[in-house]
Amino acid sequence: MVVTRRLRRTIAALGTLTVIGALAACGGADGATGGSTSKAEVAPPTQLVESGTLTYGTAASFPPFEFKGSSGQPDGFDIEMIQKLGASMGLNSKPLDIDFDGLIPALQGRRIDVINSAMYIKPEREKVVDFVPYMVIGESLLVPKGNPKKIAKVPDDLSGKTVAVTRGAIGEQYMNEFNKQLKAAGKPAMNILALPTNQDALLAVKSGRADTFDTSTPGAAYTITQEKGSLEVAATFDLGTKIGIAVRKGDTETAKAVKAALDKFVASGEYGKLLEKYHLPPEVNYFKKG
Repeated sequence: MVVTRRLRRTIAALGTLTVIGALAACGGADGATGGSTSKAEVAPPTQLVESGTLTYGTAASFPPFEFKGSSGQPDGFDIEMIQKLGASMGLNSKPLDIDFDGLIPALQGRRIDVINSAMYIKPEREKVVDFVPYMVIGESLLVPKGNPKKIAKVPDDLSGKTVAVTRGAIGEQYMNEFNKQLKAAGKPAMNILALPTNQDALLAVKSGRADTFDTSTPGAAYTITQEKGSLEVAATFDLGTKIGIAVRKGDTETAKAVKAALDKFVASGEYGKLLEKYHLPPEVNYFKKG
């Protein structure tokens, strides 16, 4: 009888510990993927790839927006921003780092909840995804210091040159359009070198495989700083382009949640502080008054 009572007490104690452990596990803790233990300020989407988590797609090769940090994990303006937005919804944030041209298929295939990768808002993309805009930028062509090929006027000075771009990104579309303009003017087309990442395009110029490469205006400023003056801007064009977080076409619930979280992020002043942290000029502020 004594043994039975002890056994019962032991079982009861173990059961209590199990419940406590389960509750602690449910509480979670902040981690490298952007954990959140805060109460939701914004109602999160109900249809998530993973319950309690905002899974986002990013091509982490486009500094200063997204790049591989010292830990090997995605870092940058967009990464810090999405972690804050997820926290406002009471969600952890989890990245899926893939090539840029695989982002929209991943969203459509429900592998991710949103695309968070400085995606340019263009009519052809708006046909297949919806956007929540958060920044205004332009395009720059970077060349070796001294601009040896004397590239200045777009697209005329690109005729016969090799231009590196990120495959599937807006730069590739620009260059294809410029080639049509060159052809219409009776000039030789440029050679478009489409590569998997922005870093690959940079390396193509540094190694002499390409004469110039296309990137965003903030990306150009960041790259010049990182490359310690070995590069310069040859030309800038299409200023005023919006970038945004993409959601599945017609997914108004997710778009509404992202916008509400973004509005809180801006109102708190953290958006402005993040612009300053990554040395982004004031004119990129989508929410700037006047």
